[in-house]
Amino acid sequence: MEVCHHEQQAETIVLTEDGMNLTAFWSRLLCGCGTDGRFEPIFVMENIIPLFDNTFNYRIVEKSEWRWSLCEAAFYIPMTNEIVIRSDVYEGALNGVAMDVITVAHEVVHCIQSIIMRFLNAIKCVDFKTEFCRADSEEMAHHENQTEKITSLLFCPERLVQGKSDDEIIQQYFITPLMQFVFGLIKMAGRELMEALDDITIEREVERCAV
Repeated sequence: MEVCHHEQQAETIVLTEDGMNLTAFWSRLLCGCGTDGRFEPIFVMENIIPLFDNTFNYRIVEKSEWRWSLCEAAFYIPMTNEIVIRSDVYEGALNGVAMDVITVAHEVVHCIQSIIMRFLNAIKCVDFKTEFCRADSEEMAHHENQTEKITSLLFCPERLVQGKSDDEIIQQYFITPLMQFVFGLIKMAGRELMEALDDITIEREVERCAV
């Protein structure tokens, strides 16, 4: 279950424990599962992710044409935003074979994380893809571990709300991310404003030197 071949990742994609819970919670909401519905990775891959990300694609490769290791049944390519799945694993997931369902789910979660993180950080898709493949192997390992944890939470949603009051759920999963999103927008707007001011300063300096 590789993230990407010959590429690296950055700190942007390494989440805290709360961040993983938040990602899993909102992933279930966006996928139409709520807090008690069944998570169906094939359905999400084919019908839900494209609604939120029109750059996403998936490809099913016949087993006889599979040129990667047979131990690697599926993987996600961040720079092209594509999931590649071996045909027998895809068919197995469709038929409810547990190991194949989990394999596909892991790659689907990679895509879902990109959507959630772009929302929380108010960043563009291309920024996430760049950050996704920029860090070292240790961060890659952290991201793989968190993807496994988020995947398990999607299949066991009761762990997301267990022991929490309604107020705690609202604070953790709604108020906090909304504030983070607003802060991200303000930060992005401030950055763009500073860049615009820099451009104006450069233009004025060029005009002054031309006089």
